[in-house]
Amino acid sequence: MRLTVRGRGVPGPTDKGDEMALGADERRRPASGRPAAVAAALLVVLAATAAMVVGCSEKAPVAGGGGSTTLPASGGVTPSEGDGVTVLSMFGGEQWFDGPVPVPVNADPDRRPVKVGFVNVDAGPIGAMPELHTSTVAAVDLMNAELGGVDGRPVQLVPCILSNPMSPDEAQACGRKLVAEDVVAVLGGIGLSQGPLLQVLADNDVPYVGGLPVNEAEMSSTNSFQFSGGGPGAFVAFADQAVRKDRADRVAVLYADYPSIRTAAVDYGATLARSLGARQVTEVPFPMGSQDYSAAVQKAVEADPQAIFVGAADMACTPILQALADLESRAQVYMVGSCADRRFLDKVGMDKVAGTRFNVENRIDMAQVPEADFPIYLEAMTRYGKGTNALGAATVSFRDAMNLWAVLDELGPDVTGAAVTARLRAATDRPSFGGHAYTCDGQQVPSMPALCAPQQVIAEIKEDGSFSEASDGWIDVPTVLAAHPLPSPAQR
Repeated sequence: MRLTVRGRGVPGPTDKGDEMALGADERRRPASGRPAAVAAALLVVLAATAAMVVGCSEKAPVAGGGGSTTLPASGGVTPSEGDGVTVLSMFGGEQWFDGPVPVPVNADPDRRPVKVGFVNVDAGPIGAMPELHTSTVAAVDLMNAELGGVDGRPVQLVPCILSNPMSPDEAQACGRKLVAEDVVAVLGGIGLSQGPLLQVLADNDVPYVGGLPVNEAEMSSTNSFQFSGGGPGAFVAFADQAVRKDRADRVAVLYADYPSIRTAAVDYGATLARSLGARQVTEVPFPMGSQDYSAAVQKAVEADPQAIFVGAADMACTPILQALADLESRAQVYMVGSCADRRFLDKVGMDKVAGTRFNVENRIDMAQVPEADFPIYLEAMTRYGKGTNALGAATVSFRDAMNLWAVLDELGPDVTGAAVTARLRAATDRPSFGGHAYTCDGQQVPSMPALCAPQQVIAEIKEDGSFSEASDGWIDVPTVLAAHPLPSPAQR
């Protein structure tokens, strides 16, 4: 049952860049007074395109990143509903993704923990996203301090942090380590060579849950369950919005020449645009790791497209947007959700990027998000994830952890990896924390059976930095693909 949130507001970004100032007055702002800029708090980084990290700056590692999360201390204060101390006590009587918001209760620190693995890149020149780690820790802290763990057993996070995201050997070693720790599931962060890791987990009946799927193994392995649409979902949404709805007749697809990105941009985006009726589709690849995008952007613009789909993220966002502005392109530009970060947009100027569209995996229209999921998320990050930007990719890993917790809690304290796999595989239209309901039957996106919730929303940025929905709510990617079956790679 869905209920309207009563008197619950979600603050948008403040004047301090991506920092958030969540004062009591802001947290209690009535729903009707939510600013349009709240959309920034709901932007979920596009799962599959986070791999397009080219020349990104090094990020600081998470403190204590190699160890396990701290279990709740015995003898602590037992929280209760309405005590003003816990996150959940602020939402008594409201609904969230798992039904009524429960009365807060501690896990028992003296009981044997339920171990959950976590794999990520915390620091380094390529693909480092420490916020995925810190928000996962925050979610686990919420589980133990307020959700009673798993039927009283605390959840213990066992991280394995990759120093080289391109190393299959290191990924495989992570898999072996986590299996040896007897984890019942592994939460994905980010990594570029997860195939060997997934194989080790599959051999030991351990599911790989959520994360930012940036390679084919994460999107196609039978023991991988992703609450997103990855790159294919994004480009299907781009084509559906641009060609079917907005009647674009000429399209350019600009993308980094990396296998999973090429698959998303060409096999799904360009191919579907043609299937939907686009008369001219121009494909423009550029080298992965490029430092100069001007020639590729100029080639795309010279094709005189009405819409440009961009398959690039991270440090490629600003120069591509700048090049489009310099060339005074009049095409409707579609970019991945991670490029909606103010760090990138402000460098170009809001007046120049206004009108750019991004795919996101949650609703921007807050009237359509009645549950308490996002307010709880923001409160939990304030309490348990201090120092982490809650407006970006942290939303993804927190969502993944909460979805896994709901399954663990349902299965009970003697849960096994095989049981988690079976329950996820049987999931049909199951509520997802802050996202579209997921179905893990392996049939949502052809050839990408791990994508359980590929539905997308297209958001458009305004000159004041706020966002509005350009799509008519969710774009149902499985329905689009069913109506317009794409040929297999061998047939193209």
